[in-house]
Formats: sequence, C-alpha cells, structure tokens
Amino acid sequence: MEKIIIFYEEKLEKWGIFLISAPLILMTVIEVLNALGRKLFMPFPCALEAVESLLVISVYMGVSIVALEGGHVSVSLLTDRFPAAVQHGLDAFANLLGAATFGFLGYGAWLEAFRAWSILEMRIGVYRFPLWPFKIIFALGMTMLVVQLVINAIKFTFRAMGRGDYGRIEQEGIGPRLDKL
Repeated sequence: MEKIIIFYEEKLEKWGIFLISAPLILMTVIEVLNALGRKLFMPFPCALEAVESLLVISVYMGVSIVALEGGHVSVSLLTDRFPAAVQHGLDAFANLLGAATFGFLGYGAWLEAFRAWSILEMRIGVYRFPLWPFKIIFALGMTMLVVQLVINAIKFTFRAMGRGDYGRIEQEGIGPRLDKL
C-alpha cells in the first residue's frame, strides 16, 4: 500500500503542475487573440466557452495537488495545545470527513458527467461547443481529490500512531508541508 501511495504522489507531483498550468497558458493565448480580434472586428470564436471549460481543468485538477502539499487553509484555535498524536488523529479525521464530503459531491459529478456524455451535451451558439468532456474532467478532479484526502488520512493516522515515515512523509519536501498543518 505504501508503494502505491508513493507512486501515485510522485506522478501527481511530476505531472500535476503541467496539467494545471497548460490550460492557464492556453486561456491566456485565447483571451489575447480574442482581445486582438475584437479590435480587428473579428473576435476569437468560442473564447468564452473555451476559457470557462479550461478553467475547470485548472481548478478541479489542481485541488488534489493542493491537498497533497497541505496548501489548504486551516484555522486551529484549540488543537495546537493538544499532543502531537492527538493533532495528527484530528487531522486524519478531518481528511476522512473531507473525503466523505467530496466523495458524495464526486458521485453526483460522475452521474452528471455520464448524463452529459450520453447526450453529448453541447453549448449552442455561433459554434457548437462540447461541454461533456469538461464535465468528465470535473468528476475526475473530484475523484482525485478524494483519493488524495484518503491518502492524507492514512498518513496522519500512521503519524498519530508514531510512525512518521509512512508514504515518504519524512523524505524531501513532503514532511515540512505536513508539519505546518
């Protein structure tokens, strides 16, 4: 199990930044072309639809990377005074609660994605723009977030039990990010 977690997180770290930055670059190019096109009386076709859809990729594929790096916002009012094992146990519980919440939302996202795929949902305008691929990407991003939250819960559970090296926690870069939580 530990090797699977390490493999998954290595691939997410390696390819995740490209996966969320490429759509941002593409959105920038589309908007520049659209702005230039409006000045030349011929705007870029489907610019709004393309940017809205590419934003789904950047945001929902990026949330699992944020969860991996411990980059979410957390406010601790009382838990800083607890022993480290209790803090890690509470972090494990919070990650499991988040996984359950986003798992429920992800289930609904998959239902909507399959519905959109079955009818090949399009946005009708001057040009037909497909929406169904981006609904599938949204559901995939939610699923990746759930997987990462479960992995974080496993790591925090092992830390609560006194093992700090599970899933490469103590190796380069990952440990300090989790310690900030």
